Amino acid sequence: MLLAVCSRRPLLNAHLIRLSVRGLFSESGVWERDYKAETRRRVEQLWHGRIQEQWQRDAADQSSRKKFYILSMFPYPSGRLHMGHVRVYTISDTISHFQRMRGHQVLNPMGWDAFGLPAENAAIERGLDPEDWTKSNIESMRKQLDSLGLCFNWDREVTTCLPDYYKWTQYLFIKLFEAGLAYQKEALVNWDPEDQTVLADEQVDESGRSWRSGAAVEQRLLKQWFIKTTNYAKRHIYVAKNSLTEVTALNVFTGREVPVVISSKNEFDGHLDTVMGIPDSSEEEAELAQSLGLSWISVLKTEQDGTQTLINSDEFTGQSRAEAFNSVTQKARERNAGGYLTSAKLRDWLISRQRYWGTPIPIVHCSACGPVPVPVEELPVMLPKVPSLSGKGASPLKMAQDWLRCQCPRCKGPAERETDTMDTFVDSSWYYFRYTDPQNPLRPFERSRADHWMPVDVYIGGKEHAVMHLYYARFLSHFCRDQGMVSHREPFRKLLVQGLIKGQTFRVAETGQYLTKEDIDFSGPEPIQRDSGSRLQVTWEKMSKSKHNGLDPQEVLQQYGLDTMRLYLLYAAPPEQDILWDVKTDAIPGVLRWQARLWGLITKLRAAREGPETPNPSVLNKRERSEARKIWENKNYAITQCKWQARLWGLITKLRAAREGPETPNPSVLNKRERSEARKIWENKNYAITQADWMMLCVEHWLLLCDDFLKPLSGLSQVRNPLGSVLLGKGSVLQQPWPSVDPEYLQTPDTLQLSVRINNKACGSVSVPREVAQDAQKVQELVLNSPLGARLLSERVIKKAILSPRTALINFLVDE
Repeated sequence: MLLAVCSRRPLLNAHLIRLSVRGLFSESGVWERDYKAETRRRVEQLWHGRIQEQWQRDAADQSSRKKFYILSMFPYPSGRLHMGHVRVYTISDTISHFQRMRGHQVLNPMGWDAFGLPAENAAIERGLDPEDWTKSNIESMRKQLDSLGLCFNWDREVTTCLPDYYKWTQYLFIKLFEAGLAYQKEALVNWDPEDQTVLADEQVDESGRSWRSGAAVEQRLLKQWFIKTTNYAKRHIYVAKNSLTEVTALNVFTGREVPVVISSKNEFDGHLDTVMGIPDSSEEEAELAQSLGLSWISVLKTEQDGTQTLINSDEFTGQSRAEAFNSVTQKARERNAGGYLTSAKLRDWLISRQRYWGTPIPIVHCSACGPVPVPVEELPVMLPKVPSLSGKGASPLKMAQDWLRCQCPRCKGPAERETDTMDTFVDSSWYYFRYTDPQNPLRPFERSRADHWMPVDVYIGGKEHAVMHLYYARFLSHFCRDQGMVSHREPFRKLLVQGLIKGQTFRVAETGQYLTKEDIDFSGPEPIQRDSGSRLQVTWEKMSKSKHNGLDPQEVLQQYGLDTMRLYLLYAAPPEQDILWDVKTDAIPGVLRWQARLWGLITKLRAAREGPETPNPSVLNKRERSEARKIWENKNYAITQCKWQARLWGLITKLRAAREGPETPNPSVLNKRERSEARKIWENKNYAITQADWMMLCVEHWLLLCDDFLKPLSGLSQVRNPLGSVLLGKGSVLQQPWPSVDPEYLQTPDTLQLSVRINNKACGSVSVPREVAQDAQKVQELVLNSPLGARLLSERVIKKAILSPRTALINFLVDE
């Protein structure tokens, strides 16, 4: 442990004893000036649990605040988190804190997608029971999530393999069966010979292999359970059946943008989802284009014999319509931009699987009555224990004779239970509802609670689930609406698809073998295989153990700390983009330096507040007042423009760059300097809280969530001259609201002064309207037409003009 720097103030003996245990300001009253790895570690240890406790207290507040439901796709409990987990949950955690500070009642739940083949296969390999294996993994992953400082509503946790959850999955299946939407039929299905189970079409890759086992899929004729999702196909279209959208598409042949129109047709020829509209091709299309006010260039000419040839179509001009179809299609194939028609018609959802670890289908088969649903009062149909699992042959449930044989609910004659289990996509198609009322023993969820929280405001998940899961979840939501169970049809307001975290892979070019870092020689200009000297293919791919490019989050956590890791994940790329993880060239060193700078800034501010006199902003000179004004404008501009981390970083940089005046020991000058600092920082009410809020919501930087940094009643608030009204208030930084724009800023003129640089040299400023301040083209025109631009740029060749996204500045790069 590092000891705190000695305080000038006398300390009681008891306090000295406490200093020997911890040197943080919140515990010792002494500010530690140097920000080191040990400081960061102790800050995280101190505040980790306290932040989560504060979140739980806030979650228990049932006051009439506007709701905000933030949901990340729940994970399969494999036992170990990977960096993709860390990224998605860091994003959701950040948004949840932001919305809480905006005054919302926030729901940020977590659960486990716990049924499925991976758990069954893993249990078979280890000779374990799938339930024991799954529950131990859940316990392990829950601890890992807690170690990341994530603030979930754990009191709403759901686990799909527990009877209190799958009872209601079975209930919904029965509702579908009674509505005629769940049915059984013989069908040619995809059979995985390795996992011995049926696969949906979506679970077979382009090469005809299983998405899980990699085995070549076979076709078999089997009796299967389906859900009639096609009955809801029309309802899944959001926009009204001939309407012009705001979206445009790019014609890859001409390079022109074309409008996108939602058609009233149920389907196009060949069951296509999208077609190219040609107004010349029919009266119907011409009338549609005219009704929407669209103009077009004619591309078809009808000859006297009724045949049609192309006009205004470049090299295709003069060809008949049939000839042009083949020519265009061939060119599309050559450019890898299309080809001959291949399309799959939307099919009903195949849900049955011939394996053990899944939700039992609540149907009994009676020779007299046929398939009969289990009465609701007899749910759940429990998944029985089986003596052993092999992963081969028929469903293991057929071996559980005591469970298999039962009485028909209708005629009371002998019957047998359905031995197929449900696909795990059924479990996850409604879990967002259960989070709203997770302990309800009487129904899947109370409508009033679901209506309060639904729809989900932001749903965050990976690209691999963007089609199948979302389609099934939307179907179940529409069905529940038709059953009178909820008010809303659509379950999600907004989808945020986060990018992947990719690691570098090294493969032997001749064999395609993936190598570990230990097998590679990095000493030369290009990496080669250590033993053979063979050249390697270097690519970035999704992290995977099999590719030796994975990264254990616990190792990153131990090396850099929690705050640095989370800060990096939010800084490295926008949420939707991939992150290429390379610690040698990425931003982690920069994140660490920025943290140290911020700590140094707070140290400096504390020193400026420890002077004997109360700062008096009225004594600042003209230059100091100008600097203070710029900082004030910068803060308000950051709040109005965006809520992302880059704005805060620019703001902190601006503060650090503010000049302090001459370095001199003269007391009067020092007092003046302190007053200058006070004016620059604390005249702006809410400034201290502003910094904390930026980090709390946009970066989740633990150092700013602790008393040691910006917590009122400690750190900065216990200085002699706080000056700002906010620092005199009550409550920790964890309880502060999101900063608002100062009213005076909103009343400022509709113009701002834009700094102009030429080849990175400052040369003056130009007044521009605020509404165009981020429009690079318009700003460039305004500057060029100004007296300054006419004088300095009219006769020079401009290579490039760069408009800063953070500050009011444009830089012209010109030929000298």
